[in-house]
Amino acid sequence: MQKSWNQLYKESGTTLSYKEWRRREDEKMASFDGLTPSDSLKKNPYFLATQEKMKKEGGYKEDISYKTVFGIRQSVLVVGGLIVVLAIGIKLYQNYKNR
Repeated sequence: MQKSWNQLYKESGTTLSYKEWRRREDEKMASFDGLTPSDSLKKNPYFLATQEKMKKEGGYKEDISYKTVFGIRQSVLVVGGLIVVLAIGIKLYQNYKNR
């Protein structure tokens, strides 16, 4: 006969509340199955608040800005490209003039 969750909680001798202990046990069972957190866990307000806090502290941005390439603003890349093209053009002109 299998023990109830309440009996397992009492035998564990944990200092966690029953709710926290049960959440931890559910997460452990999900990890044994190779599953991601269950849908009920994803809807859990505690889980969502923690997830939002981690995103906020980690600097996660949901709105994607297409004004950068590899973190560099496009205007800086355009100006840099123009300077490189201009420098190559001047060098080619100087070589052509000296012939």
